[in-house]
Amino acid sequence: MNYFWLDKYLEQWQSAIQTNHKPQAVIISGPSGLGKEVLLNQILADLVCREEAGHCGKCQNCLLFKQGHHPDINRIEPENELIKVKMIRELTQFFTATPHCSNYKIAVINDADNMNIAAANSLLKVLEEPPSRGILFLLTSVEHQLMPTIRSRCINMQLTLDEAERSQLKPWLAKQHGDIDAVDKALLFNDFQPLSAMTMLANNHLQELDEMLDLIAQAVVDKASVTNAAKKLTEHSTEQWELLQRYLMLLGKSYLRQDSNHKYLQHALNQIIKNSPKVFHIIIKIAELVQIIMLNLNTQIKSQLLIESMLIEIKKELNPGR
Repeated sequence: MNYFWLDKYLEQWQSAIQTNHKPQAVIISGPSGLGKEVLLNQILADLVCREEAGHCGKCQNCLLFKQGHHPDINRIEPENELIKVKMIRELTQFFTATPHCSNYKIAVINDADNMNIAAANSLLKVLEEPPSRGILFLLTSVEHQLMPTIRSRCINMQLTLDEAERSQLKPWLAKQHGDIDAVDKALLFNDFQPLSAMTMLANNHLQELDEMLDLIAQAVVDKASVTNAAKKLTEHSTEQWELLQRYLMLLGKSYLRQDSNHKYLQHALNQIIKNSPKVFHIIIKIAELVQIIMLNLNTQIKSQLLIESMLIEIKKELNPGR
């Protein structure tokens, strides 16, 4: 699949290689839905391939890379959301060895912002005396959380979308999904991050969101019992509750911008909320209740009772005189 918005970064990289300006350390930063891993894998495929054109797909290196265990690539992943100094010291040892079958020893640190202070200082020593045939890639969604001394020693490829690229996203996604309204909604929900929008469409998350909104709306206007609605809502995953939370935040922003009639934020529940004299207060209140449920979904607290309490609280807020 052609991720057209990544082309400019690949061209930038290939230009550096062709002019013998290969960087020894690169930060690939940007939101998770823009394709940092996709870009990295395309760069790695070119680096390990023995063919001059890069990534022939047939040589031993390309086949090893495709199988996911190339001996000259070392990937570091956080453990319990932390990258420790031991991992960086092992990385240092990896760089001291000569390449097995490619031209470079390549290390990748995913979620590099999760390095603790000791790990970051250890990595800084590597950057101060980089191995001649080594290349280091740091992937992060929050580049500013990396130490300034680390950032200053790396080339930064910060993934962004310009206006022209944003305008191409809708037709690009519509070719794959077909439903233009759903594509518009998915892009809105994911702040125009194409891969996140694509995942949302592929997994029918928008339909599941509508089902959750239907259940809440039916319960608060007594078209369904609180107990039955809560029971069905317990069947939804944490990810789906997070989407509901995102919807409420978008609804709140839309209301503050006096754009509460945005067609992609329309639902029967919205109309019920609009009838309240304290619209923004109600939206924030529901979001807070959803947050409590999300925090307790995987605990010993019974989810159905929590959700029933939420629905009762929403009914009280919408019908203060009852």
